[in-house]
Amino acid sequence: MNKAKLNYLVDTMIGTAFLVTMVSALVFLIPTSWIDFSSSTTPTVLGLDFGVWQTLHQYSGIVMLIGVALHQLLHWKWIVTMTKKTFAPIGRVAFWKQAKSVSTEPVKS
Repeated sequence: MNKAKLNYLVDTMIGTAFLVTMVSALVFLIPTSWIDFSSSTTPTVLGLDFGVWQTLHQYSGIVMLIGVALHQLLHWKWIVTMTKKTFAPIGRVAFWKQAKSVSTEPVKS
């Protein structure tokens, strides 16, 4: 499998896990006044009881965590390169030019 297809699969896994986690989180935010607890059966939201929603939320969060770790692993070379470019020390000449352009005099109002 080439890298582009693998990236697509990993990103799709992360996106799907995120959507399931998001929907299940919203289910837990539903006000209890909207749910009928008086029936003899277990109360459900969208056909699933709260235990199923909790399990979906936990496992989709774990899948998302694994997906993000895989994503970072697949892009590690890029992460290292960009970190080096971003935090590379500036040369002495560039530093002194920058330092001279900054005024040390107090601001007059």
